[in-house]
Amino acid sequence: MSRPTTCPNPACAEPVDPTANFCEACGTDLAVRDGTTAAVAAAAATCANCGTTAEPGAADDGYCTGCGLRRRDPAEHVETVLDGVAGVSDRGRVRETNQDAMALGRHLAGTVAAVVCDGVSTTLTPELAATTAADTALEALLRGRSDGATRTRDAVLAAGKAVGKLGRAPHGPSCTLVSALVQPLPDAEGVDVHIGWIGDSRAYWLAPPDSPEPSRALTRDHSWATEMIAVGMDPAEATADRRAHQITRWLGPEDRPPVPELAHLRPTADGLLLLCTDGLWNYLDDPAELAAAALGPAAESGPLAAAVALTALALEAGGRDNITIVLVPVTVRSRS
Repeated sequence: MSRPTTCPNPACAEPVDPTANFCEACGTDLAVRDGTTAAVAAAAATCANCGTTAEPGAADDGYCTGCGLRRRDPAEHVETVLDGVAGVSDRGRVRETNQDAMALGRHLAGTVAAVVCDGVSTTLTPELAATTAADTALEALLRGRSDGATRTRDAVLAAGKAVGKLGRAPHGPSCTLVSALVQPLPDAEGVDVHIGWIGDSRAYWLAPPDSPEPSRALTRDHSWATEMIAVGMDPAEATADRRAHQITRWLGPEDRPPVPELAHLRPTADGLLLLCTDGLWNYLDDPAELAAAALGPAAESGPLAAAVALTALALEAGGRDNITIVLVPVTVRSRS
């Protein structure tokens, strides 16, 4: 049963179907979204040094027209919060640019969606692939009306098609992707969590040590090491090999996007859903250790504080890659 609600436009406030995409009375969009693209666009418009705002449509050479200084790349560090969902994307200490992207969204019906992408650095303009994939997948997750698994699969495939139009093989823009769709069950009896992924960006479930829903990884890397271990290679030998982190699936200029892998979770207790790129898990990949690092800051100051804390851990450990972290608090209402 859909929950009764009204249009969020105060000038309208008419009853709406919470499963619809727009208010029938005034056309208001019933979904809200944020992420790398929006945050970077907003930051890029204003010079951090003198506050001069760039004129819309004006040629951009990377320098402020007011003070003449080169503007900082706003993608170097992005923080965003959207109705309790939080994300941080950071360039790290070694890479010259941030080639990761994230996108967050919430629908009036209570559905939450999040996407994290990692541009493949050996291809041209990988950051374009990452932002395109994240924005496309988020829109499909928020707009879809099919079941969660189908919507997740369709979102990743749509992202793959969008990225495929950006360039040609073998060096066209490419990226990995991991997405989460959190949907309230009818009559507020819990939530369904649907995960979709391509590549080695990961999803984790984080919970206290005594939780009946223990911390664990929800994804399996599409990487050389993972595939070798699956066919019997010694795990220590596989992970020590120089090819260990080579990804075996990605979104890129191929004629057909690879079929995504899917996972489903119906948690029995509250927890944190973590989406991240390898800039985090290369340093901290144990679910229990991730939970220990994130749950305290999240409980005290919210998910953004937890995302900032995890980012700081990756930077302190070396920060050799871009780091992107999204945290989605998941509350399970008790069944009556």
